[in-house]
Amino acid sequence: MNRKAHFKRIICIPVFLVVASASQAAPVIWNGPLISFSKPSGANPSLAASQDRMTPDIWLTRGSSEGLFNAFDESSFTHFSSPAGTEWANGSLANYASLSYTDWNDWAKAINAGPPSTVGVNAVLHLIPDDIYLSIKFTSWSSSGSGGGFSYLRSTSVVPEPSTGLLTLTGLALALILALRRTAFAQGSFELPEVFGQLGCPSHPFSRLLRMFQA
Repeated sequence: MNRKAHFKRIICIPVFLVVASASQAAPVIWNGPLISFSKPSGANPSLAASQDRMTPDIWLTRGSSEGLFNAFDESSFTHFSSPAGTEWANGSLANYASLSYTDWNDWAKAINAGPPSTVGVNAVLHLIPDDIYLSIKFTSWSSSGSGGGFSYLRSTSVVPEPSTGLLTLTGLALALILALRRTAFAQGSFELPEVFGQLGCPSHPFSRLLRMFQA
């Protein structure tokens, strides 16, 4: 095996492991500080101020009556499907994995005795597209025909600490790259910014970092 082929195997394997590790993500738990969201009765649900934009594609709001909907891809509430991309359960965020989830309509009217009765109930909201779980507790709910007001407290995201495994893989990849810098690159066999492309790796996530070490 020639030197270039050998280095190709050395570099691409740890880079692949880093990417694969990141892609096998576990559910995301939002257990950060609580925030309050409120939509006043009569407020226009199409306005950003009337929407709790939790993620790029989950924007919770409510019309002048009926239930919640996702303003990102819904214009009004639809029974048994709104808010799109969500599911709900009574319980504690600490027990999210063992709870039974359903759509908002069933959660509010079958699991509980109606939307006003959800006020004060500890619940967990699952944002399906991003597999995010967060705690939520309604603090007010205007009865149907009263303007569509509601409010709640919910948990927020936290900045995750990188896992030990991912740090180890990243360190290994960087160590191997630096080893190449001291050998093959010093001999002028190929240019540093083009290493991954020439070796045939599918991507080069460390390209910016590599340029820092180029002579």
